[in-house]
Amino acid sequence: MIIRAALSVGLLLLSSLPPSLAVKRGDFKTCDQSGFCRRNRGLSTRASEHSTEWRSPYFVQTVDSSSGTWKGEVKNALFPEVKYELEIRVLRDGTVRVLLDEKDGLKQRYNETSRWALVEEPLLMLEGGVQFGEKENESKIWFGRHSMVRVQHNPLKVEFFRDGQPHVVLNEGGLFNMEHFRVKSQNAAEEVEEKEEQEEGTGEGVGVKVKGFVNQNEEKEKVVLQKPQKINVPGSVDYPHFLPEDENGMWEESFGGKTDSKPKGPESLSMDITFLGYEHVYGIPEHASPLSLRTTKGGDNAYTDPYRLFNLDVFEYEADSEMALYGAVPFMKAHRPSSTVGVLWLNGAETWVDIEKGETGKAVKDSWKAGKFKHGGPEDRTTKTHWMSESGILDLFVFLGPSNEDIFTSYARLTGTTALPQYFAIGHHQCRWNYLSQEDVLEVSRKFDEFDIPMDVIWLDIEYAEEHKYFVWNKRSFPDPEKMQEGLAERGRKLVAIVDPHIKKTNDLYVYTEAQQHDVLVKDKDGKEFQGWCWTGDSAWVDYFNPKSFDWWASLFKFDKFKGSTKNLFIWNDMNEPSVFNGPEITFPRDVVHHGGWENRDVHNINGMVYHNLTSQALIQREDTPKRPFVLSRSFFAGSQRYGAIWTGDNMGYWSHLAHAPAMILANSIAGINFIGADVGGFFGDPSPELLVRWYQMGAFHPFFRAHAHIDTKRREPYLFDEPIRSHIRDAVRLRYSLLPTWYSAFFEANNLGFPIARPQYVVFPDDKDGFAVDDQYFIGSSGLLVKPVTQEGATETSVYLAGVDPYYNYFTNDIFYGPGRIDFPAPLDTVPLFQRGGSILSRRDTIRRSAPLMWKDPLTLVVAIDRDNSSARGQFYMDDGESYNNEQGQFVWRHFNFGPDTDNKSNLLFHNTDGGGIPGTSRSLQKGVAVYDPDYNNEYAKAMRVVTVDTIEVLGLPSKPKCLKLSGRDQPVHFEYLDGFSSYAGPKKSGVGRRASKLIIKDLKASISEEWRIEFVMYGEACQVPPALPDRQTALQSPLCPPNHFRCANTGHIPACILTSRVDDGLCDPECCDGSDERDGKVSCPNRCQEVGAEHRKKLEEENRKFRVGGKVRGDYIKFGQKEKETLQGTIDALQASLSTLEVKEKKAKAELDRLEAESASESKRKMESKLYKRLQEHQTAIATLRQQKADLETDLAELSSILNDLSRDFNPNYQDMAVLGATRAFTEWKESRAAQSGEEGIEIEGDEDEDSNDATKFSDDDLDAIEKEDLLELIDSLSPSSETPKPAPGEPSGLMATIDGWKTSVFNILELAGVISQDESSSSPDTSERPEVAKARKRHSDAQAELEKAKREIEDKKKEVEKNFGREWEFKKLDGTCLEKDTGEYTYDVCLFQEAHQKSNKGHGSTSLGKFSSWSTGGESPSSDEYYMKQVYSKGARCWNGPERSVKIDLVCGTQNALLSVVEPNKCEYLYKVSTPAVCWPRADAEETRQKEEL
Repeated sequence: MIIRAALSVGLLLLSSLPPSLAVKRGDFKTCDQSGFCRRNRGLSTRASEHSTEWRSPYFVQTVDSSSGTWKGEVKNALFPEVKYELEIRVLRDGTVRVLLDEKDGLKQRYNETSRWALVEEPLLMLEGGVQFGEKENESKIWFGRHSMVRVQHNPLKVEFFRDGQPHVVLNEGGLFNMEHFRVKSQNAAEEVEEKEEQEEGTGEGVGVKVKGFVNQNEEKEKVVLQKPQKINVPGSVDYPHFLPEDENGMWEESFGGKTDSKPKGPESLSMDITFLGYEHVYGIPEHASPLSLRTTKGGDNAYTDPYRLFNLDVFEYEADSEMALYGAVPFMKAHRPSSTVGVLWLNGAETWVDIEKGETGKAVKDSWKAGKFKHGGPEDRTTKTHWMSESGILDLFVFLGPSNEDIFTSYARLTGTTALPQYFAIGHHQCRWNYLSQEDVLEVSRKFDEFDIPMDVIWLDIEYAEEHKYFVWNKRSFPDPEKMQEGLAERGRKLVAIVDPHIKKTNDLYVYTEAQQHDVLVKDKDGKEFQGWCWTGDSAWVDYFNPKSFDWWASLFKFDKFKGSTKNLFIWNDMNEPSVFNGPEITFPRDVVHHGGWENRDVHNINGMVYHNLTSQALIQREDTPKRPFVLSRSFFAGSQRYGAIWTGDNMGYWSHLAHAPAMILANSIAGINFIGADVGGFFGDPSPELLVRWYQMGAFHPFFRAHAHIDTKRREPYLFDEPIRSHIRDAVRLRYSLLPTWYSAFFEANNLGFPIARPQYVVFPDDKDGFAVDDQYFIGSSGLLVKPVTQEGATETSVYLAGVDPYYNYFTNDIFYGPGRIDFPAPLDTVPLFQRGGSILSRRDTIRRSAPLMWKDPLTLVVAIDRDNSSARGQFYMDDGESYNNEQGQFVWRHFNFGPDTDNKSNLLFHNTDGGGIPGTSRSLQKGVAVYDPDYNNEYAKAMRVVTVDTIEVLGLPSKPKCLKLSGRDQPVHFEYLDGFSSYAGPKKSGVGRRASKLIIKDLKASISEEWRIEFVMYGEACQVPPALPDRQTALQSPLCPPNHFRCANTGHIPACILTSRVDDGLCDPECCDGSDERDGKVSCPNRCQEVGAEHRKKLEEENRKFRVGGKVRGDYIKFGQKEKETLQGTIDALQASLSTLEVKEKKAKAELDRLEAESASESKRKMESKLYKRLQEHQTAIATLRQQKADLETDLAELSSILNDLSRDFNPNYQDMAVLGATRAFTEWKESRAAQSGEEGIEIEGDEDEDSNDATKFSDDDLDAIEKEDLLELIDSLSPSSETPKPAPGEPSGLMATIDGWKTSVFNILELAGVISQDESSSSPDTSERPEVAKARKRHSDAQAELEKAKREIEDKKKEVEKNFGREWEFKKLDGTCLEKDTGEYTYDVCLFQEAHQKSNKGHGSTSLGKFSSWSTGGESPSSDEYYMKQVYSKGARCWNGPERSVKIDLVCGTQNALLSVVEPNKCEYLYKVSTPAVCWPRADAEETRQKEEL
């Protein structure tokens, strides 16, 4: 019974474990499980079902427009005593703000969202710009040139007109509903006792009770259940079906075992917003769904639930889903040809949005036909949306466009533009949960350099912090963080460390104690400090809405407070939805309380943005001279773009997630979240090499470019892959770096004007209906670059949509393509489809450095792609110092490039580099800088940039070769080359793969980027003498003594070195060039350190040689020992071989005698064995054997289950955010302890059944059962025959004595056999005492001879296997066989007994785990005859990790004078790397002089 019970518990526990790689939808609400959404969506359903009699009860009672804004008192006919105030404000730029709040209500609705989301309170349109008119049942508000708002009084409806046409309508469907505050009725709810019922077979939880935690799928034993109350309101007969049938969910509701107390009762808000004549709507991120939002009520491929806006930590989220994710921006745009409108629903509470599409009404189409504006007419389809928020006021902004740019600008004026980041931040970021140590971080940086892969930032996840106590370094792994950051800075790199919002609740953490002292922690509904569970274990959360937290939080980032931080350290804010592992829906309970008494339900979606804001401000304040911060956040809201970068959260390394990434990036971008990216490679899983290449090719075109991976994934830094995968990834990264000037200019445009960086087709081509739903390709700013990532496995070509009439040039080959329409484009694995649109000019740098800031002085290349008319192209370039706020004072370089006909000479063409200053844009911070910008006056940065030149210009699509090129200010013509090809107006018939455009290449231009100049293209007349080209930089630096692309440092006094040419003149003193010859342009002065470096090198070399000499002597002793052992084994084998023939003859003789005697007694035995009794006894023995095997199987299952749960208990961390798993581990621990208490010893004891009915039953031991199973059946049969009654000889008689002795011998042999000391053949394992004595004796003689022979054979085989073991070429490793070494790392002690097994032992008493047994030497393909082969060992098939592979160890052996385990790391989950020193690998080596000479060579 105990065995069965234990197995049942174990299986139940295992059933609660999270399914692999799939979101747990049951952890998150659907609309039907959310009371307010269910009520308000039900409103929509009832409106559809009763459309003919449906009428909104809300109406305008009084109107006042005397204050310059329109105000109306609104009432609800169902509750006439409740009053609302509706206010309509026209803002200065033509945006309309609609505010509606309960007036003189029982409580104040939350009304502070705008305080956090908006830059400032928006300015109203100037007096005289707005006019009001009233007539029966309606008010009108005119503003601008052709805009109007019409308010219908009863029933309430608000319409927005532009150009005489209605575009947006509020409450057209009568779904507006603001649940007023009310007094809870006496019988609204009752408290009841309810017994929990065990949930079985669902796979979603098993109701395991754990002290302090409740399973997400478990109800508390005592809960407050809703008692639905029938709602009966006077007047409801006039508005049938408007009210819900009962109060279910209004005053309290439960989900996942958590109860929301709802102390304020119902307070939700609902409004339908109709976009008349608009089929496509976009925005409301964040969702993993298409850019053009799908319907949620009817239609093809419709979602069944509304889009949800509620910031959540959705573990392993689905691709293609309406589920809420990490951020919420309640901004929606509607677009049709020549017209764009939008709305911002400024509400920080949970919000659901239904989308429905239907036919556009005839009246709408007629109003357009009757108007004087004949462009931008309504489409045949209209989109109806229904917005539902849990609390708060109505604060709605309506944008009337008409263009995308108009709306982007207006939206940016409200919520702010994207903060201009530091230059390094737009480079390549390398992240992993987690880099293991200081050495690991610096080694990763070194490896990126070794393989020439640019990278700007290395990231540290939560393991850098001691016990996940942010701000406190783990000194074991990061003993000197300042030195680590200095090491990165020496290579031009930065470090980012994570700081999450949860704080470990422990008095030895100063952050927690200070937060208590300042009283800035979030409170629960009872006013006590809220406590939840996250990475730190028991945690508290700072209330960032509390003004007292502002300065205190900033102080934590001061260098003297955040010990180990430097100005080179930047911050990552994760888990800030916030994520609370044991909270409802893995977040805050809605009734926790923030500053001002507001509940989390009111401010939930704003919380992450406020945290992001305060961290950004903290980095600004930590230095006396502020620098731009870099802070990455996972959670966001409208306005988050002002504070830093965002990423799309914990995606997966699947093709489906790769395919949905572009749409997510675009949806965020059009909602202002520009600095956005997805985790390259996918956070979860191990992508195939092909998939990883495609991820990098896409990620290189995300505004935020970061590779990141989960702790359970295999290491996937690009340099770890074989060719050609490594080169494909490197090419993608280097492409990003070459285009950094274009990217930074796009960021400037987003910062200055609010335009998106990643731009969808409908934004660039607003009249092209075929592109309105395209979301798998996009443009980069206004650069003209179009990228189409490849997202299908195995694809070698892809379909690209080309809009407009201008040509598109393949970025890499200059092949020319034309639209409009789709083309099939070749896309093998080394290709990312990238095009430059005709009419654009982009900038790039062809010298690729190891990090972005090192490239600022390198020359520029401009690429001019001529439009179809063969007449023009334009572009821009922006650059500043990349870190300070001096750009806000006009300290930057901003240039405009124009190419087109020369106005002075129409037959010639002209390229013109002009000043880019002009009218200030949307950004408040940049307005002054743009206004005062002057490239020549009081602009120190522009002066410094004069040394930066445009060296090369490429012009694509010229109709013919120019006769001469002349640069203004120079007498000598400009050198150029011309490659003939198709012109820009060749047309579709002359375009396609292999149809290359003409290409003109201007070289050696060396024209300053910060000064104005012109190049005249003389197209006719006499050709001028073109000067010869100068050697390019690469050729000038290449040394014939080095590999390609390498420069040679002579390093006199030390050893010459070859470094990449990209390291020359990069502003860093390369350590490999101790003579300083790598820096020649004056950026930095590098001293000659070769004498001291050479001396230090020789000292280290001598020490290394000494170590090899001493270790070599010990190795010689090991060789002697091994040879002696091998000789001894061989001698034993030879002796045993010699005795085999004698033993074989002896065995054959005994067998022959036994065969003779057995033949004589065979007939009698056969008769007995054919009896019924014999067969029945056989069945009983078989039954016993079967039952014993079942028992053994149960014991094995229980042992295996115990091992699994032991591993789970030891290895589990809250990473999986699944409290059922935590419950399983704790329940198992309690069960194991109770079993140990019952048995009186540690561990789990397996017992037999103990039913009451069997208390008096005979107990059979394993030996008893074994004896019964093996009992001789013939003897039992003989015992029933008459002869069996014959008295047996007495023990003292000779025959009796022999029988007794034989019995003793038989018993001894049986015991030895059971103990595994000897083995007997099945035929002789149970002596047949019924056979004749002479047969028994013969059988015994044969058995003995056979056993002796088998023993000799086994000994020979064992000795041969020992000799055949690979203990090295000279058996020098035999001495190490069984040598045990160990290393204490703090939490664990690791050991290895060489050639046997490795272990991980918990220092907290949690037992020991096998990491694997010795399986082989090196698996890297080295030859067994090489030294390298014997410098690596592999131990495999260790205990399986929780949710991971079997553990294994790779051991790197290094020369040392002693055997020692030097270090242990876990580069991949459950794959350990040991470094062991031993004299056994101190191979003979050349003397120091030979070594030095070889190094020089």
